[in-house]
Amino acid sequence: MRRHPSLIPLSRFHRSILFVALMVKKNAPAIQGYPTLLEDKTAYAFDFYNEKLKKHFEVEQQILFPQIAGKDQALDELIREMVQERVHLDNLFMKLQSRNVSEKQLNHLGNTLEKHIRKEERIFFQKIQQVFTSEELDQLKL
Repeated sequence: MRRHPSLIPLSRFHRSILFVALMVKKNAPAIQGYPTLLEDKTAYAFDFYNEKLKKHFEVEQQILFPQIAGKDQALDELIREMVQERVHLDNLFMKLQSRNVSEKQLNHLGNTLEKHIRKEERIFFQKIQQVFTSEELDQLKL
């Protein structure tokens, strides 16, 4: 299913998130211009979280979720799951602040972040588009 235009900006940013998730994983390919050392990956991921990802999560939780909540039981359950997963992700990112993170911890963060974003794209956004009409989606204020 093609992404509805009202959700495209969020989907585009999800690509950036998936890139960070890939980059911090163990055995990630070296990408020119991006960190390859554990300490540098940790700093990059923490800065990305503070400068961009927290705001993205806030937009979805404070603007998108309230606009779609209450219309469909399955969507409401997905919202609850998303919020719980984000609490876990927030905790994982906050552990990066100490810069004393193992490769295993960073890999876990990458896998958890990727899983969350893929769920959002493949299940959550798809369900939104099934439940809401095109006209209703046009009215979303993001």
